[in-house]
Order: sequence, then structure tokens, then C-alpha cells
Amino acid sequence: MRENMYFCISKKYVFVSDGNFNRALLPHGGYASGVRAGEAAERIRAAKTLERLLAEVMPDMADAERNAMVKRFKELLTEK
Repeated sequence: MRENMYFCISKKYVFVSDGNFNRALLPHGGYASGVRAGEAAERIRAAKTLERLLAEVMPDMADAERNAMVKRFKELLTEK
């Protein structure tokens, strides 16, 4: 039989799972909401990067046209 593995963190013992754990002990929905938050942050980052790129590459482009391109880019990012 395999003994329980554990390690000490500031005099508190934490038991480490051997891989056979109960998923019910995990926080409800925490992983999925974290993934969604990360995806949203990356969409925002991509849109801001596109804005900067358009400003650098096409400085003579009208603001309205640039904003329309960024808006369409955001729509394409959120399409499923």
C-alpha cells in the first residue's frame, strides 16, 4: 500500500494527492471562469495591439476609419 505523501508549509501539513482525487473537492466553476477571464483579457490585448499597429503603419488613416476597423476586428474575435 502506498503511504500518504505530505509536505510541511510553515508547520502546517498539507496532504498531496496521488492522482486519485475527488473532483467534487475542486472549486465549482473556478477553472472555466478563469479560462473565460483569460480569453477576455487576450481579446482586449489583441484589439489594443491592432490599434497601435494601425496608428504606426497608417498614420494618415482617418480616426473614424481606424475605429471602424478595430470594431470589426473585435467582432471577428468574438465570433463563434
